[in-house]
Amino acid sequence: MKKLILACGLCLICTSLFAQSNTTTVIVKKIEGFSESGDAFSFKTTTGKRYQVYNAGGSNPIQGEELISSSIKSKKAICLRLDADKTEPRLVQSVHKGKCK
Repeated sequence: MKKLILACGLCLICTSLFAQSNTTTVIVKKIEGFSESGDAFSFKTTTGKRYQVYNAGGSNPIQGEELISSSIKSKKAICLRLDADKTEPRLVQSVHKGKCK
C-alpha cells in the first residue's frame, strides 16, 4: 500500500514538473496587422515570436487586450495566457500586467 501511495505521489510530481506552461512573459515590438475579416490581429515580440488575438472585430475584446499596445509604447513586460493549441502564431486568451508568476 505504501508503494502505491509513493508511486501515485511521484507520478503527480513528475506530471506537474513536465507540464507545459500556458503563460509567457513578453515585450511587444509591433502589431503586424489584422486578418482579412478584421476579427483578429497578430503581433510580434522583441524575441521575434508571433502571437494572435481573436477579438471578433473588436466587439469581444479579450481580458487585458489594451496592455498589448501599451507594451509597445512603454517597453514593459506583459504576461500572456495562451491557448493550449500549439499552432503558430500562438493564440492569446488573456493578458496581464507585469511578468508571469
